[in-house]
Amino acid sequence: MSALDQVPDWLLRPLPVNAIIDEALHRQIDTLAEKLPKSLVQIATALGQRRSFAEYDAAVNLACAHIWKKRDTFLGPNANTELKKSIMGFATGHMIPKAANRILRRFCKDNDRQIRAHARRTVEGGRIREVALPAKRDGTWDATGWLHGSPTTDLSRHQSGRRVQEKLGLPVLTTIKQLRELLGITSESQLGYFLLASDANNGPYTTFKIPKRSGGERTICAPKRQLRWMQRQILDKILGRVAAHDAAHGFVPGRSTVTNAQPHLGSEIIVKFDLVDFFPTIHFYRVIGLFASLGYHVGDARFQTENNARQIAPTLARLCCYTTDPEAWGVGTMPQGAPTSPAISNLVCRRLDARLTGLVTRNGGKYTRYADDLTFSFKSKGDLKLGRFRWWVDQICHQEGFFVNHAKFRVIQQSQRQVVTGIVVNESLHVPREARRRFRAVLHNCAKHGIESQARGNPRFAEYLRGFASYVHMVQPEEGMQLLEQVTALLGVEGPEDAE
Repeated sequence: MSALDQVPDWLLRPLPVNAIIDEALHRQIDTLAEKLPKSLVQIATALGQRRSFAEYDAAVNLACAHIWKKRDTFLGPNANTELKKSIMGFATGHMIPKAANRILRRFCKDNDRQIRAHARRTVEGGRIREVALPAKRDGTWDATGWLHGSPTTDLSRHQSGRRVQEKLGLPVLTTIKQLRELLGITSESQLGYFLLASDANNGPYTTFKIPKRSGGERTICAPKRQLRWMQRQILDKILGRVAAHDAAHGFVPGRSTVTNAQPHLGSEIIVKFDLVDFFPTIHFYRVIGLFASLGYHVGDARFQTENNARQIAPTLARLCCYTTDPEAWGVGTMPQGAPTSPAISNLVCRRLDARLTGLVTRNGGKYTRYADDLTFSFKSKGDLKLGRFRWWVDQICHQEGFFVNHAKFRVIQQSQRQVVTGIVVNESLHVPREARRRFRAVLHNCAKHGIESQARGNPRFAEYLRGFASYVHMVQPEEGMQLLEQVTALLGVEGPEDAE
């Protein structure tokens, strides 16, 4: 199957009447594509030599198809600066505007300052023709709207100091020494070790990969024991004292998948969005901005270890971020695996949640967010123009530094099964029927053949039985209570120790 058969039609430019397919050039591009991303410059060079020839259009389509399939290699959080610069140059030089604009939009919010600056210069230079949500009320509807909330904004614009921190009910911190004492960090050298923020050089993190349900792998950056304990102090003593937006339901005490699903009960239409690389898009400077908004001093935005230093916000941000390069300043992203990450993500999303709540309210609907899952619902379609609404959501998310995964966009009518964070919400809240049937079958087989027949050596099988029954009880109290009683009876006969 050709690479051209595996990409959307809109990515490819229409071939002119005099187009020629140069088989030798196509074989060269196919061969170079096997070495992507390293071979991107060579592909660009080969195309540049044919730009004025009739074989260029067909060849550039083939090259774009190969590159588009591997775009996450260039756009993902693990791509380095040179890779990002190379794809940006290729996009503006060879891709059709729609494809190039998708890439430039991402880089306007990139976690690398150099890339953000390069993308900003490209946009401000007027080379991009795109209708975007204006950055200001009186702004123009052009690509400069992508720069809204750009990290080039002064991080020190927030008021800081004792008065702000006391008003928010937060610990008063004016020096690094006070921060160390609050977090139980015994010395400047121990703080310096935590500020490595990496798994390199025997740093305080461990990284590993786990498979995604949708395919591919997810990198988990897990803090080692001491750093995890210290991050929990930040969570309990600072982040946990600041309220998330009412629309946020993930990782918020007192809220759950049930409270996330409840507002959408009995809706005529449900619209679901998913955000790409949710944690990794929350980078170091965004976390500095969060702590700065809580009244902590930014200074020169460089984290410090000296007792009398005042750069509290960047030091806190570094303690909550992960980087592959412990020697680099100004880099780092929100690690999946740190106890502080969920709370930080919710607080960083407060303006996103407020803007999306305002948008959906004006359209007569409701909005909730559970981590990176955005759900909108409408009791009646009314005058809702779905295409326009989708465009607004995409634009707001981008301005707030997040990217919509268009492949996971869903519209669910009332005639279909409407599921929100795993819970069916058509007429009443309930766990999907097939999941409950499978669980009852497991309980039946446990009672008939013994728990070990179903556990199959799983040491946490008893925990699974209790957990699923408790989950059903949370969503459907009566049926869940029956399941809990059955689980208790089963484990009471053989004993939880035997099952484990």
